[in-house]
Amino acid sequence: MKKETLRNIGNGLIWIVVGIILDFAIQVSGMFANRGAASMLHVSKNSILPILLMLFFVAVFTTITVLVMLFAVRKKAPKTGFHPLRSEKIGWVGKGYLMILGAGAVSALLQYVFTGGRVTATNQAALESMAKAGGASLLFVILLAVVVAPLVEELIFRGVILNYFFKDGPWWLNVVLSGVLFGYFHVFQQFQFLPMLQYSLMGVALAVVYKKTKQIQYSMLTHMLNNSVAAISLISMALHH
Repeated sequence: MKKETLRNIGNGLIWIVVGIILDFAIQVSGMFANRGAASMLHVSKNSILPILLMLFFVAVFTTITVLVMLFAVRKKAPKTGFHPLRSEKIGWVGKGYLMILGAGAVSALLQYVFTGGRVTATNQAALESMAKAGGASLLFVILLAVVVAPLVEELIFRGVILNYFFKDGPWWLNVVLSGVLFGYFHVFQQFQFLPMLQYSLMGVALAVVYKKTKQIQYSMLTHMLNNSVAAISLISMALHH
């Protein structure tokens, strides 16, 4: 393997770690801002001030994370940014979402074949538990799912991986790597193979969207569309809990 390729992989791994640390900082800062303010003011965490403080910290840390990761991606893809949407590329958002739905169907089928039922990923179960609490917790989950994850995870798992890892190799190689690392990221706290497979296939679909459009906002929009549909079920779950 060429020294330049090894150097790119090493730098890419560093940026992935930085991105994941910043991603967790977003979550921790928002959660503690809400709970800390509620505790100090002796009010409910669902009160307006703790919620506003949570939103502020999430917004600040998300902005910092996006700027840092954009800097990282631009070192290998200088034109990376948020460009005006183009009609000939926007169709890939729909195609990507259909691929994600297909990946979900394949995963569900495998789960029924091998387990006789549906396997819920641990992180998904945690999100559902938070959503059921309603109020600030529900808002926090929706914010993370619909805004933060599409922005930050796409910059890490598509922006960095597809530009630092095997960019000049076979077309599919970093696409698969992007999917597998994305899948593992969602189950690493408690490894589950079938949920990882589902997330990995979703990551592959998002990587294909990015490669086909060559602009990060389209994979972000696809990710956002998928998570927005999922958020509707979380809201429904919270309302009927």
